[in-house]
Amino acid sequence: MIRFVGVATGLALAVAALGCADWDNPTALSELQTETEFELSASRVETFEEVEIHVHVNEGGGPLGMRRAELEIEHEGSPVRIVELTPEGDGYAAHVTFFEPGEHHLHLHGMPEGHHLMAEMGDREIDVHRRHQVIGPYWVELELDPAPVLEGQTAHIHALVYELLGDGTAGNPVGGLEVEMEIHSPDAVESLLSVVEEGAGEYEAEFTFAGAGVYELHVEILVGAEHVGGEFHIPVLTSLDDTGEDHNDGGDGHGH
Repeated sequence: MIRFVGVATGLALAVAALGCADWDNPTALSELQTETEFELSASRVETFEEVEIHVHVNEGGGPLGMRRAELEIEHEGSPVRIVELTPEGDGYAAHVTFFEPGEHHLHLHGMPEGHHLMAEMGDREIDVHRRHQVIGPYWVELELDPAPVLEGQTAHIHALVYELLGDGTAGNPVGGLEVEMEIHSPDAVESLLSVVEEGAGEYEAEFTFAGAGVYELHVEILVGAEHVGGEFHIPVLTSLDDTGEDHNDGGDGHGH
């Protein structure tokens, strides 16, 4: 479990009141001093992987109760996502799927009990990596364009193949391989894709995802005289409002 802790003092008021402000409360929102802790269920966050995010907010040494808590997720070039957090234990939790690699900004704000204004409670950055598989002697990463994929869209599927180093990490890209890709739709229809090597170690195919759901992408590489393979899961959404939290891919957090 990864933990990030931040302290917020002199908090700014966020959105307008949903009712009359509690002006008589001796502890105004702008005077709250809170400590916010973020916990992630995965040590390495990868695309297309559902991650559980726990948030704990303490004020004055104890948990701060909130009637409403939301997590804003910002990623450059993508619309801001709003995820509602639900109470869990002494904090709040949500299941989130990230679709693009890179730095994502998590911003927490909520409506503390006894107050009528939303307040900023804390924020953190997390780094999201491309989903990967170890296939034979290779480290294989999956990249989609666009991401996320919506039903009815045609997506470019990139399998990025690198040599697998002795320490279990990715080395140099490997070109000239015989790579096959096959997609299994949610209703078990199998489609063999035409794969082209676009650059050294970058193998590309196209596929039109007719409906929403979780698709299985099977990648096979010829190693010697034998084909070795791995499997990725691709959640396809009905719209950008469908955040993918319900599309559990059943993986183990490392593409397996």
